[in-house]
Amino acid sequence: MHDIAITGGTVVSPEQGVFDADIAVDGEEISAVSTTGGVTADRVIDATGQYVFPGVIDPHTHFGLFQPLNDDADTESRSGLVGGVTTTGNIFRRGASYPDIMDEFFDKAEANYRHDYFFTLGLLSHEHARQIPQIVDELGITSFKWYMNYKLQAAERFGVEQNLLDDVADDFISQLAALDEPTMLAYHAENAEITAHLTEQLHDAGRTGYDAIVDRFPGYAEAQSLVAGAAHTRQHDYDDDFYEVHVSAKETAEELARLQSMGYGVTGETCTPYLCLTSEECDDRMKINPPIRSEEDQDALWNHLEEGTLSIVGTDHIANKHENKVGEDIWESMWGSPSTATMLPLVLSEGYHEDRLSLRRVAAVTSTNAAKAYDIYPKKGSLRPGTDADIAVVDIGETKTVTPELLQSSADYTMYTGRKVTGWPTHTLVRGKVAYEDGDVTATPGHGMHIDRPIATE
Repeated sequence: MHDIAITGGTVVSPEQGVFDADIAVDGEEISAVSTTGGVTADRVIDATGQYVFPGVIDPHTHFGLFQPLNDDADTESRSGLVGGVTTTGNIFRRGASYPDIMDEFFDKAEANYRHDYFFTLGLLSHEHARQIPQIVDELGITSFKWYMNYKLQAAERFGVEQNLLDDVADDFISQLAALDEPTMLAYHAENAEITAHLTEQLHDAGRTGYDAIVDRFPGYAEAQSLVAGAAHTRQHDYDDDFYEVHVSAKETAEELARLQSMGYGVTGETCTPYLCLTSEECDDRMKINPPIRSEEDQDALWNHLEEGTLSIVGTDHIANKHENKVGEDIWESMWGSPSTATMLPLVLSEGYHEDRLSLRRVAAVTSTNAAKAYDIYPKKGSLRPGTDADIAVVDIGETKTVTPELLQSSADYTMYTGRKVTGWPTHTLVRGKVAYEDGDVTATPGHGMHIDRPIATE
């Protein structure tokens, strides 16, 4: 007799395919994947007519950016569970010494996350570069981020000794490449010199609409920066661990495909706003960096996601209130918008139901591929016996209208309010615990655990 059995469903596994099976859970792990009718349990979740996905991994969130981390950890993990999210990567940046400050943030996270999580730390200085071995060894953090958008602003913005020029980047790439442990470097592609010049021009021209930030951050500046960053890591034989976040432009995806065809091991991520919105329908709620672009860019991203140039979907989730988010014009409005809970439903609705992606590919880009990139696979991102029982049971035919109330975030607005989206979880399990069920979040703050890396795998 097992603890939990998910019966009668269709399992969606990027590794094994799509097949009918029952899944048994004991404690925190999947204990069996059996033919339908093959398991009994103390609790049975009837998934007849539904699909069983590996728990969603959103590798690109910013909890604690505009609100205290303890608040975001609580409310935004609650929201994620609504959409089948079982793990998030929190991209976290501070100018101070990470070994000196992270215990405080670990404590806040441990007490408040409802699902599991890991940190990705922004590298902003030579001091941070020197700390990398200690961060990996003592903090269990193995993913880092290189912010090209802060290249000319780091000293003033974060109080570090100098701006984030290539000598700093060369320092931390060298440190990462020298480690025996597996690590990963995420990269925000942006040519800061180009965007700074365009910012002045657009201000002088009095441009205040959404199209101003599209022109401020042109696709070619993103694409050029990607190639430069990848080439830098290649010089240290580190390009296999180079990860391009939030690809937004057709030009960038095309350059990424060229790099991969030449043997570069660069991993590409895009985010749901770029797949599901176009600039023509955007207002200040959608002010994000990079900006949302044209339908031509959107179509190119879907094609590259299907073909494999782009292998991961994230959201760049940031929680904030509408009254703080929306300013007098686009320049005064805040960056970032909430979106984690809609990640899987949007990829199903706009990907699977529009014949852009197979169900197997949906599971890969929303879970398994992120687990592999961030070195948490097969503990996460798999539906095999012995792995964490992180599971989303999904009614792929259920249509809901997006509202802030549906998503249960602290944010009182969404980018998708009023949009009909098809494909929603009925149940979300995190390490064997039913954390969301038929509209109700049942996991309490503190159920989530930090995923210490590197993970020993057999």
